[in-house]
Amino acid sequence: MKTFLDKVVARLKFALSQRFKLGKILSVEELSEFIATRAAYVAQTSLFGYLKTRMGTQFRTYFEDDGFSKLIHRSSINLFVSCLSDLTIYSVALIVEARALPADRARALAYELYEAALYIGVEAKDHYMIPADASRRFQDRLEKTVWASALHWKQTFEGSAEDLVRVAPVVDEFKSLDSEIVKNSIRFRWRDIREQLRKRLSAAEVVGSSAGSPLTGELL
Repeated sequence: MKTFLDKVVARLKFALSQRFKLGKILSVEELSEFIATRAAYVAQTSLFGYLKTRMGTQFRTYFEDDGFSKLIHRSSINLFVSCLSDLTIYSVALIVEARALPADRARALAYELYEAALYIGVEAKDHYMIPADASRRFQDRLEKTVWASALHWKQTFEGSAEDLVRVAPVVDEFKSLDSEIVKNSIRFRWRDIREQLRKRLSAAEVVGSSAGSPLTGELL
C-alpha cells in the first residue's frame, strides 16, 4: 500500500497538472474544479512545506508514522476548507466586478461554488474530517461580505494565512517564532492563482450555467 507521503505527492502532481490548463473557465462546474484544485494545491504545498522545514531530515519518518500522518491529513483538510472559503469569495467578487451578476445575488452563487468545490477537493472516505460547522461558517462569512472589498486580496486571503499557523501540527513555541514567515509563504502562493483566475474567468458564462441563473428565470 502507498504511504501517506506517496499519496500526498500524487495529489500534488495532479494539482500541478491542473495549473497548466489555459482554457477559459465557462461554467460553475469548471470554476468549482478550479477553486477545488487550487485550494488543495495551496493548502498542501504551504502546510507540507512548513512541516518539512521544521522537521528537517526527519520529514519522511514523521509522514510515514501512522498516527502522525493522520494528524497531518486532518490538518491539511482543515486548511483546505479555509483556502476554499478565501478563493470562492475572491472568485465571486471578480464576477460581481465584471457586472455579470448583481451583488444581491452573489451569495447564492458563492455557496453553490463552495459546496461543489468542497466535495471535489475531499475524497468521500475523508468527508468525516470536514469540520462540522464548515458550511455554517462560510454562510456567516457571506452575510458579512462586501464584494467590492473582497477584491482586496490582503483582506480576503488572510483567513487561510492565519489558519496555516493555527492548524499546523507544530508546537506553539515554533508557531510564534515562525508566524510571519509562514503566513508570507502562503500569501506568495496565492498570487499566481489570482492571476490565473483573472485571465481565465468568463464571468457571464459561469453565471449563465448556474443552477439558479437569472437567465433561466429563477432567482439566485
